[in-house]
Amino acid sequence: MARGGINKALVSSARETLISRGENPSIDAIRVELGNTGSKSTIHRYLREIEEEAAARLDDEALLNQPIKELVTRLASTLHQEAQATIDKSHTEYQHQVQSLSTQIQDLKGTISGVKKMLEEKETQLQATQNEFDEARSCGNELKKEIELIQISEKLQVLLVENHNQIESLEDKHGHGREAMEHYRQSVKEQREQDQRNHEQQRQQLQAEIRALNQTISVKQAELTHLNKDNGRLAAELASSKKSLLHLESEQRNVSLKLEHKTEEVDSLKLQISKRQSYAEELDSFKKEIEELHAWKTASSVTTSKLEVELSVKTDMINRLLEEKEKNKIPVTNRL
Repeated sequence: MARGGINKALVSSARETLISRGENPSIDAIRVELGNTGSKSTIHRYLREIEEEAAARLDDEALLNQPIKELVTRLASTLHQEAQATIDKSHTEYQHQVQSLSTQIQDLKGTISGVKKMLEEKETQLQATQNEFDEARSCGNELKKEIELIQISEKLQVLLVENHNQIESLEDKHGHGREAMEHYRQSVKEQREQDQRNHEQQRQQLQAEIRALNQTISVKQAELTHLNKDNGRLAAELASSKKSLLHLESEQRNVSLKLEHKTEEVDSLKLQISKRQSYAEELDSFKKEIEELHAWKTASSVTTSKLEVELSVKTDMINRLLEEKEKNKIPVTNRL
C-alpha cells in the first residue's frame, strides 16, 4: 500500500526486512519494499545515516558478549514478527470489512435505485389512473346530460300520447256530428213523407204546421250551417292533428333510436365507471405501497448512515493500528 511520503524509520524498517530475508538492502530494493515510494536521493541519505548509526552501535555492541547480543537480536526479531503479524491480521480483517461494507453499500445503492425506479413507475401509473378518473368523471357528466335528454324524450312521448288521445276525441266528435246530421236528415225525410200522406186530410193544419216547420227548418238550417262549420273546422283540425301525429311519430322513432343508442352508451359508461372504481381501489393500493416504500427508504437511509459511521470508526481504528505499528517499529530499530 503506497504512502504519502517516507521517513527514516520507514527506510530503516525496509532495510531490516530485506536483511532478515537475506537480500541486499540496496536503494532500489528498499524503494520497492516501500511500495515504489520516495526518491532515490532521499532513500540514499536515510540509508547512509542508518549505516553510520549501525556502525556506531556495532562499536558499542562489541563491548557486549556474544550471548547477550544474540538474545537481544532474537528478542527484537520476535517482537518485530509479532507486531508484523498483528498488523497483517488487522489489515486483512480491515480489508474484509471494507469489502463487505462496500458490497453492502453497492447492494443498498442498487436497491435504492430500484426503489426510485419503482416509485417513478408508480407515480406514472398514478398519473395515468388520475387522468382516466378525470375522463370517467367527464363521461359521468355527459351521462347526466344524456339522462336529462331521455327524460325530455319521455315527456315528449307522454305529450304524443295526449295528442293522440285528443285526435281520437276529435274524430269521435266528428263521427257524432255526422250521425246527428244523418239522423236529422232521416227525421226530416220521414216528416215530409208523413206530411205528404196527411196533406189531403190536414192541409189547413199543415199550413199552420208548415209555418212552424219553416221556423223550425230555419233554426235547423242555422244549426246545420253551424254543424257544417264545426265539421269543416274539425276536419281541418283532424288533418292538422294527423300531420302533427305523423311528425310526432317520426320524432318518436328518432327519439327511440337515440334512446336505444344512449342506452347502449349508458351501459358502456356504467362498465367504464365500474372499471374506474376498480382503478380507484388499485390507486389506493398503490398509494399504500408508495407510503410503505417511502418508510422502507427512510429506514434504508438510516441503516446506510449507520454503516457509514461504522466504516468511519473502523477506518480510524485501522489508522491507529498503523500508527501503533510505526511506533512499535521505531523502538525495535533503536534496540538493534
